[in-house]
Amino acid sequence: MSEARGLFYDGISSAQTAVTLVVESKNLRVRGEGVERTCSIHEVTVSPRLATVRRSIRFPDGALCELSDERFADGLLRRQERGRSSAALHRWEKSLPRALAALVLTVAVIAAFVTYGIPALARKAAFAIPPSTEESLGREGLALLDRMVFTPSQLPDARRRELTRLFARMTRELSYAGGYRIEFRRSDRLGANALALPSGIIVVTDGLVTLAKNDDEIVAVLAHEMGHVRNRHALRHILQNSATGLLLATITGDITSVTSLSAGLPTALVDARFSRGFEVEADDAAVEYLRGKRIPLSRYADVLARLERDHQRRAGEGEDRKKERSLSDYFSTHPATDERIRRFMANGGGADAPRGR
Repeated sequence: MSEARGLFYDGISSAQTAVTLVVESKNLRVRGEGVERTCSIHEVTVSPRLATVRRSIRFPDGALCELSDERFADGLLRRQERGRSSAALHRWEKSLPRALAALVLTVAVIAAFVTYGIPALARKAAFAIPPSTEESLGREGLALLDRMVFTPSQLPDARRRELTRLFARMTRELSYAGGYRIEFRRSDRLGANALALPSGIIVVTDGLVTLAKNDDEIVAVLAHEMGHVRNRHALRHILQNSATGLLLATITGDITSVTSLSAGLPTALVDARFSRGFEVEADDAAVEYLRGKRIPLSRYADVLARLERDHQRRAGEGEDRKKERSLSDYFSTHPATDERIRRFMANGGGADAPRGR
């Protein structure tokens, strides 16, 4: 038999009564002035250890006893065949090295979820979006961009028709590009740029067409943007940066709720810095297409390098331009240019014979 002293609360009023708790066989008995009760030890709930907080024993009718005797409370848990996990947790709490180890483990788990879990959920959600929803996102995104940063293209009609035919040939040659379409726009804020919207809308600015020295360079950029569309990079980027929407879409299955993200699509497209993995996937799509057409990869490298120089020039055109740098050019969404060029050129970039325009 074991006993301890504590304070009893009847669960109705705030009055407290000093009592004695006694374990008798399989029962817990509580005695004090005006208090006399007995119940099975399996009917009570014993709180786990938590630093120096007083332990509590709660009865089925809502009454409660508070006590400071850790041994008595732990003894009750043992009799209930519980408490091993809480005792282990308390030992971790009292040990600084163990607490630090738990902190490191927690940080590692969070970092792993952010690094691998969120992208995996975003990919799953992006590829589960119905085609009709994706088309709506692309259409609404382009409309918003037209209001925010685009003006009508000033390219000659003949040049636009020529590039449209070139793009149509590409879509026929790529099994995944059915339904993709090209749009031409002018933008002083974006300069030389190309953007891939959901559903396969690829916007090419007048600045990019002017900057390119031949159609092979434009083809390379278009193939890259098609790679972004094919891998749902714009949608995945938005979802990864909207953890709440991502979790709701993935866990509840309410994929159509992502339409609420369409308002953030323009900013995500022109002000985003896609991850290294996204850029590698899009570059690989461009390289695969160029090799299939026997277009030297140096054409892709040349246009990337020229666009990078244009980016640097525009970024240095005074304070007004610097305020707009996040929306200034193609490379706001295409970081690590030199590294990307070295990567695909090292894989046989000069193997194919040169071609003219």
